[in-house]
Amino acid sequence: MSKKIIIFSGPSAVGKGTIEKKLFEKTDLKLKLSVSATTREKRQSEIDGVHYYFVPFDTFETFIKEDKFLEYSKHFDNYYGTLNSEISNICAFKKIPFIEIETNGAMQIIEKYKKEGREDEICSIFLMPPSMAELERRMIERNTETGNEFTKRLDKAKYEIDLSHMFEHVIINHSIDETTAQIEEIIRNNFDHVINSKEEIKAERKA
Repeated sequence: MSKKIIIFSGPSAVGKGTIEKKLFEKTDLKLKLSVSATTREKRQSEIDGVHYYFVPFDTFETFIKEDKFLEYSKHFDNYYGTLNSEISNICAFKKIPFIEIETNGAMQIIEKYKKEGREDEICSIFLMPPSMAELERRMIERNTETGNEFTKRLDKAKYEIDLSHMFEHVIINHSIDETTAQIEEIIRNNFDHVINSKEEIKAERKA
């Protein structure tokens, strides 16, 4: 069965954002970032459909009942989730859905696909720090948390790392360039049917 989606996860401060940016610079990979839905208020600088899909609370809960989410969770009284339709739309445009997500959300998707016998459709990648000491150093360098918040974030990172064995690929982020190259190779090996799709080339020419 062909791979259809990429799940990209890892603890805070491991370097996901930097690696993701490098990967998206390689336009021939045909990656498309999956946009999440949320019930939280839209900030002035945010654009609906670009940063998030901003959905009323009652609508989100209706979507949950109608099983419209690939995964969802609740943080600080607001829902966040990945719509099934978002993934379908990306695939319809012959792109690769790239879901950058917290580990708990990633586990929801992995378990759901396993239950449906579709686990082979997922390319799951977990980004690992070289060591806990290095991750702690990076967190301190960010300097965005108080002592109590820092401890919670570090404990969460340890919990997420303990789940890394559930992912198909575990990549240790020693260096940005080396890690980007490793993940690029994984994507090219697993999504050749999309990257080299003649149908996509024709669509681009028509446009």
